[in-house]
Amino acid sequence: MKIFWYGKTSFEIVSKEKSAEPISMIIDPISKDYPKRDNNILILTHSLDYNKKSKAFIVSKAGEYEVNEVFIQGIPLKDNSLIFMIKVNGVKMCHLGNTDIVELGEEQIKELGLIDILFIDGGEVDKTKMIKQLEPVMIIPMNYESVDLFLKRLGEDAKEAIDYLRVRKRDVEGKEEAEVIVLNKKGK
Repeated sequence: MKIFWYGKTSFEIVSKEKSAEPISMIIDPISKDYPKRDNNILILTHSLDYNKKSKAFIVSKAGEYEVNEVFIQGIPLKDNSLIFMIKVNGVKMCHLGNTDIVELGEEQIKELGLIDILFIDGGEVDKTKMIKQLEPVMIIPMNYESVDLFLKRLGEDAKEAIDYLRVRKRDVEGKEEAEVIVLNKKGK
């Protein structure tokens, strides 16, 4: 599967990309007509204006959903925002949305379980407590102007950004330490 970052909290996750029918998931599109290509699943962590003509399966509420062999669970937070657990191709991801909360409750941690890939705010607010709570294998920062402070908080040196992340189940199995992956913002 491939993961692309469009800026802010917006990502595209493409699974089965080499098959005749790839599955595209868009999380928090950055404008109502973005992305330009068809996508199968649209996930909204907060109220957002989007292309209502889209044929995508839309997930914008708490609950459990399964579509195109993708399992999605929306989990509410006490600030009325949503976080999402997404499981596809045996890889379990968590998108923490655009929340000011810096620590998850026991109930949310229990619902999420072990996480392979964590999408987390890399901005000014220190979210390292959430990383310690979830112990992900890979950490992808989002929603930042500069990632330097985020990396410093994690004890990481500057990272060279990549255009997209290609990940398979075997890439996240048996890892002892979390790896920070910085993505370049994909052009409009």
